[in-house]
Amino acid sequence: MKKISALVLALCFALPMFSACSNQEKEETDTVKTPSFTEDTFPRLDGSTATIPLSEGIVSALLGKSADEAQKFVNHNKTHAAYENLIDGKCDLIFVTPPSEEETELMKQSGEEFEITMAVKDAFVFLVNKQNPIDDISSEDLKKIYTGEITNWSQLGGEDAEIIAYQRPDNSGSQTLMYKLLVPQDQIMQAPTEMKPVGMDDLINVVSDYDEGINSIGYSVYYYASGMYTDPNSKMISVDGVYPSNETIADGSYPLSDGYYAIYRKGLSEDDPVTLLMSWLLSEEGQKIAAAQGYVQLKPFTE
Repeated sequence: MKKISALVLALCFALPMFSACSNQEKEETDTVKTPSFTEDTFPRLDGSTATIPLSEGIVSALLGKSADEAQKFVNHNKTHAAYENLIDGKCDLIFVTPPSEEETELMKQSGEEFEITMAVKDAFVFLVNKQNPIDDISSEDLKKIYTGEITNWSQLGGEDAEIIAYQRPDNSGSQTLMYKLLVPQDQIMQAPTEMKPVGMDDLINVVSDYDEGINSIGYSVYYYASGMYTDPNSKMISVDGVYPSNETIADGSYPLSDGYYAIYRKGLSEDDPVTLLMSWLLSEEGQKIAAAQGYVQLKPFTE
């Protein structure tokens, strides 16, 4: 698929049960033959809610299906269930946020090794009610909010009101990003169950609520919050003075950037359907399909 430097290869094999090598650490090969699949030979896909359009775009491009047909063909079971399905052999390839500690342990316990390769870029974003005068919060102050050190909006230049800081359940993609990018799991303040909305749409809804959401803050992933589910009564905010956008995520200036990862079993042959699909997805053609679905490409390509 791609050549890996000796150092990166050594680091990959140093991990006991799975490889966490980002394709950003691999040498890009942009000229890849478009693979030919039938429905029977196409890899079984699963993943996060926010990567449904990615899978649909891939299906449309490689199976020649219309948007409606691709939508019916693709079935994502959300992040944690997708990890479980991959481990249990119920799917071949998942598109998800990075594994949580529990998901990492499940992969280790399976006795198999897994490739973890960034497929597209994304970011961890924060939302507040549109009536909130705050438009920017430093990453350090966000940490203090979610460790319980900052509890009132007046401490950030806002109104004299208690900050209602919503979280997501453990093993949801955005909660894993919280632990990875901002506040480690053992440092985050405890939140009651009612302040951990199950769905990303639920979180956006509570922040957007005209009466109860005015003093709230919550988080999501950029792709979902900017395009899949939006509400005019909520707004994304800048972090460290940088607003999340395709451009700031692509160039790395937005400080809480990460991505969606393709995860699959390690050691597949060069002609395995998953190998062929991944080679294509990381190529110029595949990345342009991802960009057409609204995702941030791993690197810019010429027109």
